[in-house]
Amino acid sequence: MKKKTLFIIAGATVLIIAASIFLLHKNIELKKNRISIIDATYTCNEGYEKIYEDNDYVYSFPCFKSNSVFVKFPDNNKMLVTKALSEEKVTIDELIKAGLDVVKEKK
Repeated sequence: MKKKTLFIIAGATVLIIAASIFLLHKNIELKKNRISIIDATYTCNEGYEKIYEDNDYVYSFPCFKSNSVFVKFPDNNKMLVTKALSEEKVTIDELIKAGLDVVKEKK
């Protein structure tokens, strides 16, 4: 009986360790592929500033700040959000998922 209990405990421990290693690896992998938003805006002048549009929507900043909002890539390079969009380095959906604050209006 003691051997069976010991075997079950050892098996469960190995399973927990393996699952932890797997989840840690997945988390590191996700961080490598993640972009981030750097908003270096000091003052936010009133008015919407259009930054992107597709067939259905117009996306705007809630104020004039296109010269101070950057996207940081996994390789630590950064560029203005507007330039990254125009050069198709990122999609608007990726930016929104990364936390970009935009106003989305239906056309």
